[in-house]
Amino acid sequence: MMQGMDMGVHRVLVFPREAVARDVARELAYTGCRFVAVRADKGERLWNVSSLAVYPVPEDGPEQLEPLLQQEKRRLAALARSRGGALLTHVHSSAGGVPAFTRSGLVHEDATARMALPAPMPGLRSLPPGAPKWEGLDFGDSGTEILHAVAIAKQMYGTHRAVPQLLEFLMDEAFPEEIEESGGGTREFLADLVEMAHHTPTRDAGAVLIIPYLAELARSQPLSPGTRTSLLHVLLGFASELDAVTARSADWSAMGGRVELRHVTRLRDAAVAQIPSLIPLWDHEGDATRYVLASLATFCPAQTASRVRSRLADIPAPQGTDRADSLALAAALLDKDTTALEMALRRIASWDGALAEQLESPHTPRLQAARAALAACVRRDLPDGLQLP
Repeated sequence: MMQGMDMGVHRVLVFPREAVARDVARELAYTGCRFVAVRADKGERLWNVSSLAVYPVPEDGPEQLEPLLQQEKRRLAALARSRGGALLTHVHSSAGGVPAFTRSGLVHEDATARMALPAPMPGLRSLPPGAPKWEGLDFGDSGTEILHAVAIAKQMYGTHRAVPQLLEFLMDEAFPEEIEESGGGTREFLADLVEMAHHTPTRDAGAVLIIPYLAELARSQPLSPGTRTSLLHVLLGFASELDAVTARSADWSAMGGRVELRHVTRLRDAAVAQIPSLIPLWDHEGDATRYVLASLATFCPAQTASRVRSRLADIPAPQGTDRADSLALAAALLDKDTTALEMALRRIASWDGALAEQLESPHTPRLQAARAALAACVRRDLPDGLQLP
């Protein structure tokens, strides 16, 4: 072990009944937790079992604990599920250290307790071989591309009065000069735009309203392959976020917990509405862009499968690679084949711990989990420089 170094993991399990919460709290106390507390969540009329488990850090460093902590997270999720509850929180610092623990509702305390480590320790999941790297995804000259983006905005909206608030700056006559003076590249311009869409409050739900603009940029052949592909990936993020939230919160929703979905639903609907007009890009794009388009196509297979399904084999994905697994999932989604879908999900879950955890819950909707998992596969496969915030 690293001399004197510990890692604390804060876990919160949620239950609809106090008696169940206190029973689970006693079980956690017996497993060696340092602190356990039971607290009423008045806003949800639920009961939280909050605990702090402390692990000694192996000599090779905190990262050696990750497989064990993933196992423990899944065990706790199954425990909560079996009692009609859900695992709400399982967090720790990857660098080690023990977080503070709020003492309200404390029912167990052992200030020196440490969890025993198994021998041997569980190992990391083995990933399948990677597929060939994508090529031809460079961004173009920033001056030319940003001016083109400005021209498209003016063509689409015409005036300051009609433009979404997040895009008003593009209508300013001084903006091209500001860009030239700053020397920022196309990627920085797009990244700033996406960052604003995610984090800037607007008077007009700007993140939803700029999706048609982003789609128009993605359809614009004068822009570089890197620009178009990065924009398609942004649209994939908007389309898949609702599925990701739904799959992650399945146990919580099953026990009656509230999940705010209005915003991500509007984002999904706006992005999906653009997909049928994006699929014809397939004929003009390279393999990486087609890979993103294949994932987008799975959100509306009735309109896209006839054009995309037979062409999946054109995307380079040697057998046994992670990309081959994700394309098999795309094929199952486009075919609406539930048997093939389950097989493809299980295959990816064999090396994707987050998906494996979701599939252990009977409450997880398979369609949503599959589309979210496919979007995650695409994100992992694309170069980092192509992924905007």
